[in-house]
Amino acid sequence: MATATLDSGQEIMTDADAFAVGVSVFVVNDEGEQIPLPDGDYTLADGSVLVVAEGVVAEVNEGSTEPEVEAEEDKEEEMAAEEVEASSDVLTREEVLGMITEAIEATKKEFSSQIKERDAKITELSKQAAPKISRAPKMEAPKKVDLSKLSIKERVAAIQNQFSK
Repeated sequence: MATATLDSGQEIMTDADAFAVGVSVFVVNDEGEQIPLPDGDYTLADGSVLVVAEGVVAEVNEGSTEPEVEAEEDKEEEMAAEEVEASSDVLTREEVLGMITEAIEATKKEFSSQIKERDAKITELSKQAAPKISRAPKMEAPKKVDLSKLSIKERVAAIQNQFSK
């Protein structure tokens, strides 16, 4: 794998051992994806020029002369314009973060409203499900009766009366 630096400072790569006619050329984005280099003429930091067509090196021109510098400057301006056009399709980190933040906030609102609805249903159902408990009437303690002062008939009646309550 060979790498080279463009005069703009951007690094380009190829799977081949060197940049030569017929080899594919690409850039690697922040996610590590290989993106074919768009068609155009690219000046390397050493002054050589790569002509790229359909992601493949079509021509390699070593070194530069004075007349070519002006042509290269024109080509660089064209490339800069192309890069601006291409970059309009690319989202910035801040834009992506903003989109993620908006999505998170919307999700939080949705979940909080769902939680409020759930809590209201739980409260309603718990009111319906709460059994109405009625307490049994209090039992009065049986009155103590001194059986020794009663006749046999009265004793039997008092004892029966205690168990019948």
